[in-house]
Amino acid sequence: MLNVINKTYIIISFILYFVLSMNISERYLMINFYAVVSVITYFYTIYLTSIQKRYFYRYENLGIMVILYSLIFVALANFISYIYDKNFFVFSVSDALFYHSNVVKMSKMGFVKGVEYYLTFMEVDDLGMILILYPLYQIVQSNLIVNGFYLIVGVITAFGMFDLAKHFMSRRYAFLSSLSYSISSFTLFYHSSGLKESFMVMTVLLAVVFYYRFEDSKNIFILIVASIFWGLIFLFRPAVAYLLLGSIGLGTLFAIEGKKILKLFAFIGAITYVVIGGVASEHVDEYTNGGVDSLIEARESENMVIGGLGFTYAVNILSQTVGPIPTVLSPTKILTMFYTPGLIYRVMLSIPFWIGVFFIIKLKESTIYKIVLFTIFEMGALAFLMDGMELRVALPHIPYVFIVAFWFMYQYDSNIIIIKRKRLFKSFFFSSISMLTLIILGWNMR
Repeated sequence: MLNVINKTYIIISFILYFVLSMNISERYLMINFYAVVSVITYFYTIYLTSIQKRYFYRYENLGIMVILYSLIFVALANFISYIYDKNFFVFSVSDALFYHSNVVKMSKMGFVKGVEYYLTFMEVDDLGMILILYPLYQIVQSNLIVNGFYLIVGVITAFGMFDLAKHFMSRRYAFLSSLSYSISSFTLFYHSSGLKESFMVMTVLLAVVFYYRFEDSKNIFILIVASIFWGLIFLFRPAVAYLLLGSIGLGTLFAIEGKKILKLFAFIGAITYVVIGGVASEHVDEYTNGGVDSLIEARESENMVIGGLGFTYAVNILSQTVGPIPTVLSPTKILTMFYTPGLIYRVMLSIPFWIGVFFIIKLKESTIYKIVLFTIFEMGALAFLMDGMELRVALPHIPYVFIVAFWFMYQYDSNIIIIKRKRLFKSFFFSSISMLTLIILGWNMR
């Protein structure tokens, strides 16, 4: 199945770019060329890696591949950004420049006074990026140093994914799941732009990685490390921290059998009551603007309710189930063209992902429950908040989509999971691929 997914990816990508070539903007030909090159190099990198011998799948090779590939495409993205906009924010000037200018001001005040100044108009949950930039800007006050730092973050994230995925599949498939996420165009876009997402994804992932290590070793120090990374999430997006905590708790709950489950349920119930009754409820009000009615009013004022509330929710649910759905070529949506190549692959992976979720539940693969629950919880939350079409907010759970999808492909390709009606399954698979392609085309032709 892995080979089929990879070959389908390159075929579908070229079909999409060819059919939608009518949307090519002469002004942004360089970005269109960047996207097509991304598709080709992404495919060949994954394909050539997938046919290596077993001893190839080591941390050293993963690190070298990720940093070299990332360096090339991050440099290209910044070059394109400078050609068009005379800056290195890669068409993300609004937020990236906000962080940049405030840290420049803080550097003149000193760290403590600078943080106090920042918190006079921003909340603690948006402090994370400032704390990253401040020490880096003591060296060079440029977004380029952030890009360099994110290359290291990208390698650490790749190692974390590889370490986590090895719990569930062979080294080959674990390596490929990590590589395919780490060099995807949307990951590299955030490494290039000076936004907070790259570091935030790493903190979420490392919290999960160290929790799994704690389960294996029962070493309390490792649990403390996991808790530190979990705590750091509050400096970026608190809702993700609560979803992760709930996922780990429920995942552990479902994995335990016998009377112990009652004790654990009572413990989790008490913790949940304290959390939801306190700080978490404030964040829920913040995200919903005080309630569902206020949320709908806010989304309508932002022109995010299109074609009626029911249709908007349907699109958001679909987008979270299989996407976000990529905008392939556009004369106005410049950012999307940078990360579309990787999103097409993510859409293709939605098929083995959801089949994987089905078999994980059916076969009671309890070790994977936590990351499946976190993924589904965040998908549901984003769809409910009508943020399902935004890649930026969906990024924390996408690494786990890759892991679960590759878990199923490993199980299927290794004949661990045997599908009895193979002809029917293949028909379903290729019908799903065709349907997803039509959905992307429909989305781009609307």
